[in-house]
Amino acid sequence: MKAFEYSFVIKHSDGNVDVIPVEFERSLRSKSIKITPQLAKKVIKVSYPVYVLHSRAVAFLESKKDWVAKQLEKVPKTTKICDGAKITFLGTEYKIENIPNARRGVWIEDSYIFVSGEPEFLNRRVKDFFKVEVRKYLSSKARYYANKTGKKFSKITVKDTTSRWGSCASNGSIAFSWRLGFAPLFVIDYIVAHEVAHLSEMNHSIKFWKLVKEICDSDVDEAQKWLLKNGIYLYSID
Repeated sequence: MKAFEYSFVIKHSDGNVDVIPVEFERSLRSKSIKITPQLAKKVIKVSYPVYVLHSRAVAFLESKKDWVAKQLEKVPKTTKICDGAKITFLGTEYKIENIPNARRGVWIEDSYIFVSGEPEFLNRRVKDFFKVEVRKYLSSKARYYANKTGKKFSKITVKDTTSRWGSCASNGSIAFSWRLGFAPLFVIDYIVAHEVAHLSEMNHSIKFWKLVKEICDSDVDEAQKWLLKNGIYLYSID
């Protein structure tokens, strides 16, 4: 059995279906068979030692199907970026509308995001637009918080990460997930403050958390609670 030949099917209450593939991986580091539901990536990873037969790993997964099914209940249905979709971006809800004959690319007007060009290019064009706009917002907030600390960052980049919302390198480069654009503004602001604080404290010490709460305009505890409960939904928009 090759990777992704095994999958789980999730049937949502509205009739939509998500297929969650399983990735099997032999690992030199593994000492036992381990099942890891990577909900953000919508994949189940099964790692096992090199000396274990693949069939045994499959049998182990079969024996844990009920447990896996319970984990997959946490996976929200996918919200497609398409014509007619309603999506909240940077704190405002918009309806996406395709205007094939227009020549303006992607633009916001009132509560609409208009997209020119053929429908098959709409998804990519809107995503590119979102990435540009969220980078503008994140860069502005990062400068604002950096001024509070007296520190400077070298650059801001946006990526499609699944393991963390943001990161700060020792050279002052800060990276964020572009999917933060779908979170409430108070959550986005917290993540920016968190990474900017790392310019001063490259750790998660008491001193670091004190600085985060000093510079952040939003409620840090509430933002953390929101991410813990709702973070997975940011990955459901595709």
